[in-house]
Amino acid sequence: MAFFDSMVELVNSFPDFNGSFGDKRLEKRAQWALNKLTVGRNSSIRQITQNQAEQKSIYRLLENDSFSEKAIEASIVNKCAELSVGRHLLCIQDTTEFNLSGQENRLKQESGIGTTSNKNVLGFFMHSGLVIDAVVGSALGYSGIKLWHRKATKPDRHKRNYQQQQISEKESNKWLEVSKETKKLLSKAKTVTIIADRESDIYDLLAGVPDEKTHLLIRSSSDRKLEDGNTLATYFKSLPIMHQYILNVQGDIRKGVKKRKATLQMKWGKVKIKKPKTSHNVSLNKSIELNVLEVKEKNLSNGIYWRILTTHEIKSKQQALQVVEWYKQRWYIEQIHRLLKNEGIRIERSQLESGWSIRKLTLLSMMAVLRILQMMLAYEDETGQPIEEVFNKSEHECLTQLNNEMQGETLKQKNLNKINTLKWASWVIARLGGWKGYKTQRKPGPIVLQKGLIKFYHLFEGWILHQKYFKNVYTQ
Repeated sequence: MAFFDSMVELVNSFPDFNGSFGDKRLEKRAQWALNKLTVGRNSSIRQITQNQAEQKSIYRLLENDSFSEKAIEASIVNKCAELSVGRHLLCIQDTTEFNLSGQENRLKQESGIGTTSNKNVLGFFMHSGLVIDAVVGSALGYSGIKLWHRKATKPDRHKRNYQQQQISEKESNKWLEVSKETKKLLSKAKTVTIIADRESDIYDLLAGVPDEKTHLLIRSSSDRKLEDGNTLATYFKSLPIMHQYILNVQGDIRKGVKKRKATLQMKWGKVKIKKPKTSHNVSLNKSIELNVLEVKEKNLSNGIYWRILTTHEIKSKQQALQVVEWYKQRWYIEQIHRLLKNEGIRIERSQLESGWSIRKLTLLSMMAVLRILQMMLAYEDETGQPIEEVFNKSEHECLTQLNNEMQGETLKQKNLNKINTLKWASWVIARLGGWKGYKTQRKPGPIVLQKGLIKFYHLFEGWILHQKYFKNVYTQ
């Protein structure tokens, strides 16, 4: 179809799908659909397409068995591997679930959906690994994405005798699977640090994944037993406070978190964790040596409290603070999930009738929301990531003209970022999203950037038409 020929080139972390599906036309259509999602930023096929022919083309793509979840994921992660050579990378893992109960009457039965953490909620799960450059701070893509659903007939954890099951039989095996896939995928990286929250505190992961260039940074979920007979809690109680600092906590109405200055106290050391009886892997050592870090908010019983297990050395406050900074970057994958849902692409409101199609749409959307995260991270990037790694030549030209319009007369209203960098472009996008641009104002968040990108692409379409039809009007 003719509309495939007018695709805007996608850049940087976006896959090209060449050779992914065994059909060049299918690969071209997948590339085009990804572009439509990136520009439209909505799960509604009607809203991101211009006519019925385009709508039908995306429907056929998502229903095509050759356009499989496995092939889409492979295309996405392989692109990340190309960008990993020689870097220290953070692989941030997390799980989210999609609630499709509002679409229950529309969805086909037995089509890739089931119960979630609440048996009364219909949907599916996703577990992924987001890859970030530990030095520069730029987002490169994903090292693994897993989608699954629970069957309504699946017995609960008590009936399955969950504690006695092999790790390979549990859903928590997702942490090991993505970690092992990450090691293989990013084998040309200089160092890989896998970061995850409390659900990943699994002995098989702690003992089986690390090697000479693969590190772990895991938040502890239990008071683990140590080889010397003590517990992790007892060990930390025996240590003095080694460092104390102030952290400005941003408020979050959604989570009931108030804005405050938190005084954090830190302790660190090295322990040997004993293998628990619930680990059935006979090949694992009976104990493992790990560095441990405790971060606790002073004088607040329900404040910040982290116990972190890591293979990174901690012998100084600088090393301890570095571990904390890396762990705090878990926030970025939470923003990816947030952008996929109600305040972004709105996957949970998709009007598609097949759960399998919604899942494929979700995989494509993972790449569409990546651009927003890249712009967020640009505000922390002092090295100046080139604009061409995220925006193409035509988009760059349009941004340049918009930048001239968005700037005010005073220095405070100027875009003072290094020209032709992603940080410079992000300033323009944020202004379009409603951000005022003052240094005293909070940095633009994902939703502001989401709104700005939507507005930018609407303006960009008009700008393209102007270039096409009126470029030489004033010179004739």
